[in-house]
Amino acid sequence: MKWKQLGLTLVNLLVATTIIALLLATGIPALSALAAKLHANSTYYQWATLIHFARIQAVNYRSQVLVCPSSDSNQCTDHWADPIMVFVDSNSDEERNTDELILQTRPALQDSENIQWQASGSQRYLRFKPDGATGNQNGRFSYCLNKKGQTYAWQIIMYMTGRQRKGTEAEAKLQCG
Repeated sequence: MKWKQLGLTLVNLLVATTIIALLLATGIPALSALAAKLHANSTYYQWATLIHFARIQAVNYRSQVLVCPSSDSNQCTDHWADPIMVFVDSNSDEERNTDELILQTRPALQDSENIQWQASGSQRYLRFKPDGATGNQNGRFSYCLNKKGQTYAWQIIMYMTGRQRKGTEAEAKLQCG
């Protein structure tokens, strides 16, 4: 009776290891680019939801609601990479007082990310009036994510009615410069 040996030879193992190494070498950069694109898309939806939330809260509270960057949760700054706060500005002084409610916050952006708010009127905040409109604030948020020489970008275009739409990636990349 003959015994059949089962197993791998050293040559089989080296060939399999080489194939796996080649697949990983070509696949990891593609996965990295996919992860960056997914991160940018996720950030877009978080911002779009935050803005929509602020508009709804302005109508619900029948008061002015501001979306603005703030490093101390009181004063609005013009640096949109800072943490973001959404608050009820009941006295319309464009800063958060102790009796004014913070409705939501968003953490600061990473170093590889940047957001710009370009608007008619004030650029320090996005304001929603009690009817959900922004008043005279037409504008756009431009987001840029730079990863390994690639730029991923999006825009949210705001209308005076308080509605928003997504801009094209090409328009957004122009703002990334």
